Amino acid sequence: MSEHDPFNEPETAHPRARELMREPLFWDCVDEGVPFGSDEGSDAYYEWRNWRTENPDAPLTDCFNWILEGNLEAYDESLASDAQVEIDIANPGDALLGDQYDMFTLDTTIIATGLGQLMDEGRIDADAKPFIRVAIKRQRNPKAGHYDGTTLDAIARVVDES
Repeated sequence: MSEHDPFNEPETAHPRARELMREPLFWDCVDEGVPFGSDEGSDAYYEWRNWRTENPDAPLTDCFNWILEGNLEAYDESLASDAQVEIDIANPGDALLGDQYDMFTLDTTIIATGLGQLMDEGRIDADAKPFIRVAIKRQRNPKAGHYDGTTLDAIARVVDES
């Protein structure tokens, strides 16, 4: 994988990513309300790149499973229910991965990692998309949402079209 800085030099990102990620929000590394603008999103992208260097042929779901410490199967639609979102907000230490991640950090990490694959490789693995959709759905919950609807719509479009 070649060295590049897609946030300061978007032309170094994969052409397919530039085609799909046409909204400026995807290239913003300072706005906390966009995928790579928070520390969590930025860190997730660079962790993805490190992971990919060590796992050049592995599917994106293996990276998600690594992020989730072997709990990939638990990151499903049930996490987006109103009841589960309320539990996660009230007891962030009891969330899917205990006190390691709060809901925002975990969802942002999944979203940014998936978009990171697109930026670097020009695609998001089809079997990884359902997990990104879980993150989007959880972030659409008015109680949990860190992103606005326009941002989530843009992320969902990119995931669907990639």
